[in-house]
Amino acid sequence: MTGSVRIVQLSDTHFLEDGEEAEGGFSYDTAEAFDAVHAHVDGASKADLVVITGDIADHGRPAQYQRAASAFERFVAPVNTCPGNHDQDAAFTVGMGRPQIGTSRVIEAGAWSFLFVDSNAGVMVPHESGRHVDPTDYGDRLHRNGALGERESTWIRDMCAAASTPNVFVWVHHPPEPPIGMIDEPEYAQEWRSLLIDLPMIKGFGGGHTHWPAEYEFEGRPVHLCPALKNNFDIAAVTLLPPGYRTYEFAEDGTFSGQAHLVDDDRWPRHRIGRTVLALLKGEMSFEQFDERVAARKARDA
Repeated sequence: MTGSVRIVQLSDTHFLEDGEEAEGGFSYDTAEAFDAVHAHVDGASKADLVVITGDIADHGRPAQYQRAASAFERFVAPVNTCPGNHDQDAAFTVGMGRPQIGTSRVIEAGAWSFLFVDSNAGVMVPHESGRHVDPTDYGDRLHRNGALGERESTWIRDMCAAASTPNVFVWVHHPPEPPIGMIDEPEYAQEWRSLLIDLPMIKGFGGGHTHWPAEYEFEGRPVHLCPALKNNFDIAAVTLLPPGYRTYEFAEDGTFSGQAHLVDDDRWPRHRIGRTVLALLKGEMSFEQFDERVAARKARDA
């Protein structure tokens, strides 16, 4: 491929099975949100590739990946995915293994190499088979905000050295050091700092996880955060946001641009964020405390 490369990014699709309740106790109807985003993408962008940066399934279950795969197969462009903390390794790998959907770790196009980094690799544990598998306690993966570990860090270095293009862009679920209180993982940020010192060819990041369509800089590289389908927040305005996606254009000269798109609709009004959710987002409340507060509220309402 020569010339510019156009990519659409979705993230945090959090597909559920019929009758299931989302983790955290509240969310949009993600299947309905996907329909709206898909229609918007089809009408607004002719993509060379669709990238989905993790949390594809809300609980990492096989039936949720079946629903996700059926949705992703509706894109005309090829789809490539990487996992998030809500995903589970074996179910994700099998569920996303479709002719139109891939889990490729590296894709080269035009002047760019796109690395699909597994920011959960550092929480995986060795198995007697020689593989690395998810920890026995799913919560050890679910509530982490990124960990590369030695294997993934070495892989990133090796792929940058082997790339035949002058520019590298990283797709990853967990962005490094986003400016949001609830996502504080200093060791993960330091892992990236140690890598970026030696890897000037990495020009930027496209991440998810935050449910906040923002942009910031990390070690001089732009980081673009993708809107989610489960729920979105504008922390500065203290409001919910509708679901959305991002579009990118990667030029031959090593520059790129990205833009967030929100699907405004009466189904997803921009209500003010409640105090409990805001406390979680600011890091003033743990996930465990949040879950306890939600459970207590449900018991009162029952």
